[in-house]
Amino acid sequence: MRSLKDKPHGAIAPLTLRDLASANGLVRFSKAMNASPEDAVRVHSIAKKYIKENPNLSSLRIGKSTSGDFYDFKNNRLAVSTADPDILSHELGHANRLSDASTFYTGLLRGTKSMNSMLNKGSIPLGGSVSYSNAIDKKDKPILLKTLAAASVLSALPNLAEEVLATSNAVSNSTEKLKTLARLLPGLGSHAINDLSGAGTYLLFNRLSEKGK
Repeated sequence: MRSLKDKPHGAIAPLTLRDLASANGLVRFSKAMNASPEDAVRVHSIAKKYIKENPNLSSLRIGKSTSGDFYDFKNNRLAVSTADPDILSHELGHANRLSDASTFYTGLLRGTKSMNSMLNKGSIPLGGSVSYSNAIDKKDKPILLKTLAAASVLSALPNLAEEVLATSNAVSNSTEKLKTLARLLPGLGSHAINDLSGAGTYLLFNRLSEKGK
């Protein structure tokens, strides 16, 4: 959260979703995000739809980000790097689902995300070590590599499911559903490729190991 937040001495209050449903708040958002008039109209409409669907979202803080778009469910705030209404709606979809989620579920999302990140980062050194190790029996290598691949896939599923549900929420709240879907599908694909890259690497090492027999 780098902008649209409290300034020294509380001169300007942070924006909330309720503000985006009002004229003054929308003007502040448009200036900060350099939004076009068309985007501002859609942002206004989206804000009202989500507040109607879940009134608790009206106090959700919204800030400008320089490091991507995300919903911070730990602090219940949303960061956007663009004025794109579809991106905003996607992140609001996360907020709509997770703002009142149980600590068990949010803990599951954090834990599996961390596990998936570790498995992905370690896929080349770990997969290579298993594949080319002389200390591991050849018949055990495929089992180990497939187990690592399976663990990588399973750790990716909860957060990928959240991305799909947030995208579905954004599409359902859009007046231009096909355009919204086309806008959000590349991001969904990027998430899938990133989160499943570790599994692909482990399976690749398994294939190379089998060819080397």
